[in-house]
Amino acid sequence: MKRSLVAKMALGAFLLLSPMPLTAQEYRTAYLLRGGQVFYDDMPVEAADFRTFRILGRGYAKDRYHVYLDGRILAYVDPAGFRLYDDGRAPEDDDAAVYGQRGRHSGYFKSNFDVFYDGRKLEGASAGTFREMGAGYAKDAFRVYYRGRLLGDASSNSFQEIGGGYAKDAFRVYYCGRKLDDASASTFQYAGKGYGRDSFNTYFQGRKISD
Repeated sequence: MKRSLVAKMALGAFLLLSPMPLTAQEYRTAYLLRGGQVFYDDMPVEAADFRTFRILGRGYAKDRYHVYLDGRILAYVDPAGFRLYDDGRAPEDDDAAVYGQRGRHSGYFKSNFDVFYDGRKLEGASAGTFREMGAGYAKDAFRVYYRGRLLGDASSNSFQEIGGGYAKDAFRVYYCGRKLDDASASTFQYAGKGYGRDSFNTYFQGRKISD
């Protein structure tokens, strides 16, 4: 009895004294705010302003002076205009294999003047008109992107994401950013569970399976 009581007291003391992250988000992103200082992977983020520091998720954070990715300052990114996009609209369960596992800081974000994907600036992208569409697709007034890669033939005016990794404009159909040469854009529809159809063919995860 006495031994059991001592064991319980020791366990309680261990749990009470063990350092724990402040929130689940801080744990996931490896950021920790403690004692008036910001840490990333147990290393102090020296330039961070503790009072205005916000954890945004997927490795990103910002304060009144800087934007951070994995604890490092992103140069020339204005925190006042910084917005983190999430292209992770949950796909249908049956389509999960199409998308795979997303990285902890994958996705689009923008400052007042520039657009980025995975911390890489998208040259020529218009921040003012940029819009994330889901499933990795995004567009501005002139260009269309898939996971940060420019789809040079795609028409921004008519481009739409239609589900299951499929997207189309007035002339072309795409699957995970790859153009389906034989697909008819005017009649193509997503049928669910990885299937797409037009008036002539059926596709499964972007592969034509019937004529």
